This record gives sequence, C-alpha cells and structure tokens, in this order.
Amino acid sequence: MQRKGIKKEKPKSFFKEYNYELTAVFLIFLGIFLLVENLEIKHYIYLFIQKILFSLRFVFSKIFSAFIIIIKRFETSDIVGIVLTLIGFYMLLKIWRDREISRYSYLQNCPDCGGNLRRIPRTPKQKVSGIIFGSKIKHYSCNICDYKGIKMSKKIK
Repeated sequence: MQRKGIKKEKPKSFFKEYNYELTAVFLIFLGIFLLVENLEIKHYIYLFIQKILFSLRFVFSKIFSAFIIIIKRFETSDIVGIVLTLIGFYMLLKIWRDREISRYSYLQNCPDCGGNLRRIPRTPKQKVSGIIFGSKIKHYSCNICDYKGIKMSKKIK
C-alpha cells in the first residue's frame, strides 16, 4: 500500500515560470525597435501578402480549370448517378454505424461469468474502426475468465 503524504512540487523551468514577463519585455523592445528603425515594413508586408494572394489565386485557378476539364468528360446523368450512389453509401454507412454502436453500447460485467471487467489497450483494428465509425471504442477483459469485449459510444463533438 502506498503512503499518502505531501507531494513535492517539481521545480518549474525559468521560461515556464516567467513566460508572461518575458513576453511583455519582448513586446516592449520590439515596439521600441519599430519606432526607432527606418525600414519600410509596411511596404514589405504589403508585397509579401500580395505575392501570397497571387500565388493562391494561381493555384486555385489551375485546380479549378483541371476540375472543369474532368467534369466536361462526363455527362450530366453520370454526375447525378455518382452523387446518388455516394449518398446511398453514406446512408448505409450511417445506419451500420448506429447499429454497431447500439449493439456494443452496454457492457457492465462479464457476460460469461458475471465477473468484473477491466480496461485493456485497444488493438490497431479497433483504433481504425473507431476512426471510421467516428465513435469511442473501449476494450475490456474479464478478471476471472478469458473474455474480451468492446464497448462503443458516440463521440461527443
């Protein structure tokens, strides 16, 4: 059994301890420097932002033109068919997810022997399933027998 007592605080690093003060001093020195210096910072910032915006416009125009070229190859009925198929797959995946979550949503005791359960690390397959389903998956093991099971719940956003 572990002894309870007063826990010693770990010493904080200098930067963590005085982060606020160092930031304030840095801002003061930066402000003084900008008041004293003779550079045309506003001009350089304007040119930098202008180049970024022109580059973004160029990239988006290339992506948009490539998208238009691809779309022109398909007929309207093909595009509608693809969209309807994707909506159908989405609906099936959503109902499958809800049924899997309701199937594995309750796990209090071991269903085999009634013993207590303890959490164990999830397998890679369970981690991938949690990402695909957008759900929390908890992996449990029985303390008495060799039962292993999962509990699923919806992720709260």
